[in-house]
Order: sequence, then C-alpha cells, then structure tokens
Amino acid sequence: VILPHQCIEDVRNNPESTLSFQQASYDFFLGDFTGITGHEKATATTIRRDVGRLLDSVYEIVQDKALTAILEEIGPCDQPTEMVLYPKIVNMIIKISQRVFVGEELSSNPEWLEVIRNCTGGAFKAVPELWEIHWMLRPFVAWTRMPQLRAVRRHKQRATELLKPILETRLENMKDPSFKPPPDLLQLVIEGAPDNKGRDLGYQVEAQIGTGRAALFTTAATVYHLLYDLCLRSEYVEPLRQEALDVGEVMMTRQNVAKLVKLDSFIREAQRFNKFMLVGTIRKVTKPLKIATGDVLPVGTMTGVDTHFIHFNRSPLQDPEKFDGFRYLDLRSKPGNQAKYQAVTSGADHLVFGYGTQACPGRFFAIHEAKVVIARVLRNYEWKLVDPPKETSVMNGLDGILNKVEPTVKFVFQKRQKQE
Repeated sequence: VILPHQCIEDVRNNPESTLSFQQASYDFFLGDFTGITGHEKATATTIRRDVGRLLDSVYEIVQDKALTAILEEIGPCDQPTEMVLYPKIVNMIIKISQRVFVGEELSSNPEWLEVIRNCTGGAFKAVPELWEIHWMLRPFVAWTRMPQLRAVRRHKQRATELLKPILETRLENMKDPSFKPPPDLLQLVIEGAPDNKGRDLGYQVEAQIGTGRAALFTTAATVYHLLYDLCLRSEYVEPLRQEALDVGEVMMTRQNVAKLVKLDSFIREAQRFNKFMLVGTIRKVTKPLKIATGDVLPVGTMTGVDTHFIHFNRSPLQDPEKFDGFRYLDLRSKPGNQAKYQAVTSGADHLVFGYGTQACPGRFFAIHEAKVVIARVLRNYEWKLVDPPKETSVMNGLDGILNKVEPTVKFVFQKRQKQE
C-alpha cells in the first residue's frame, strides 16, 4: 500500500511494534532465502544507541584507511589513467568499513573482504530474480536453482571459520583486567547485545555480515554517484576542493568534518536526486493501524511512500526540479537552521535515510565515511568521464523499484598538480 503524503507522520510516530521496518525489510528482500536483514533487530538497536561513541573513537582509523584504500584502488595516476571506477569504490568502502567493524587483523585478510563482498552481492542479486518466482516455488528455486545463494551459504560458512579465532582471542583478552577494548563493531556487539549474545559466534557472524551488507553497496553507490555528479556538474568541483583544502591536513574528527558544509549540502542534494528505491520508508503493519486518511490497515500490510513524489511534487523547496548543490548551505545559514538540513538529517520531505525512530542507524558513519573519501579525492585528483552520457544520473536503471548503479562507466583520473 502506497501511503499518501498526509500519512507521512504515521510513519514517523508509530514504533517498530506497530509499523515494523525490520519485518518489512526482511519480507521485501526475502530474508528467508537471502538472509538480508536476518540479523536481529537488537543489532540495529545496538548500532543506533552506540554508533556515536564508536564513531568518536575511529576518526584516525577511518582517515588512515581511506588514504591507503584510495591509493591502492585509484593509484598514483601520475599520468591520465582510465578505469572502471565502481568496483574500485566498492573495494575502498569495504576496506574502510571492515577496518572499523572487525579490526585490523581480519580486515587485512583479502579472503574476509571477499566473503563480505560476495555475501552482499550474491544476496542482493538474488532478490529481483526471486520476486519473479511464485511464492510456493521460491523455497525450491532458492535452495536448488540459484548458484548465487548457494555461494552465499558457502561464504557465510567461511566467514564463521575466519571470525571464530578472532572472537575467541578477543573474549580471552577481555579476561585481563588491563585489557583496553578496541574501537570496532565486534567489541560493540560483544558489549551491547542483549543476554550476552554478542559472545556467541553465530550471532556475531550474522551481525557482521548483516551490517556489512547494509554498509557496503549503499555507501559505495553514494560515493560513486557523487564523483559522477561532479563530472556532470563541474562548476561545484573547485568550491568543494577549496573547502577541503581550507580544512587542511588535520585529523578528520567530527568537528573538522563538520566544516565541510558545502560538501554536506552537495551530498544531500545529490541524494535527493539519486534515490536507492522509488518507494521508501517501507514498513509492515504488525498491529491494526488507523492512518490519517481514516482507513484501518490490517496486520500484515506492507506500506511505503512514493519517495520521488515526496522529494519533488510535494517538496517545500524552491524549484525542487532544479539541482542546486548549495541550496542546503543557504538554508542552514538562516537563523535557527544551523543544525537542520544536514546530509544525515531525515525529514518529511527528505526520506533518503528513512524517517522517524526507525531511520537508518548507520547514516552518521556512512556520511562521515563518504565525506572523508570525497574530500581526499578532491585534494589529490582531477577526474572526468571518458564518454559523458546523456543521463544526468549514474543510477539510471530500474529493477522493480530498486534503482541500480551502472557499474561499467569509465573514468579518467590524474594526480592533481598542487599549486603553491
């Protein structure tokens, strides 16, 4: 059921126990077969509660890993270098995020990175194929006819084998009174999961794979389409580059990243145009619910809103059809708006990260990660498209309501000649 605009506050005001994002995501992505969002909602609750504390502890890690990942994937580019960029962005994001999620040892293991990448890619690739299968036949098809899901199960088993000694060592080290907990998701789940579940290997595997799925392709697509959009809207490159240079060679803490106000505005505007799904804030009714129209939705109803309609047809913004990368910078400059209109801020007219108490808990880390990468690329490279396409977005392919990234676009990168 596509809810009309007048019901958007129903989405915000009703909790998980009435309108469930977790259950809706599990059903939408066919979690029985793909495993997507199969990790308990307690993991999302832990992240939502503690991600701020984790982020405050990993600024140096994110900065250092971003620098090395960019150099490893894009390279020095002393001469113009042609490349298919999207796989490289995926590799960058997985290296950065996994360093924060599982620590240095495991995130440096190429096999672990491959496991997370394949568990994510295989599962999401299977979703639109399973949508086409009658629900009665899905179990048979999923378990016997889909090689990508067989591969996901195999990779998950390998993830269990790789994570086991890491978790065992961590738990053993925690017995030492002088042990200093490292800032990573592994420790966060150990300490924050209810009933000591975070000490269980199976629970940790689900948490790490589930969070890895959530953090990988969405963040990679965000960074990718930002670099793509800057090719098409080159007038924004120098102002954003100068802003990154003005911040200087400093630690990219929360405070220093917050100085990238032009970049923050550009990201929010780019995300408004480049939506991951045409239908957003998907929920499943778990208790009979009377909505603003006066209708009562029965238990089991799947709901969502038309995100494009919300972002454009019902937008309070001036000229919403026009791309204005600095519109939110202008809005934030008005008295009382300093904390509003940020890239991480959800609202009734901006549903990129959902809305209400069930908005994406990882958005703060994702946007921080994206800003660090984009700022570093701006400081060090010039880039352009090999063959500028007619489309105004790199996300120009639909699979149902999913907006897919075109992964074969070619870019040319070259090291920027730094001016004195």
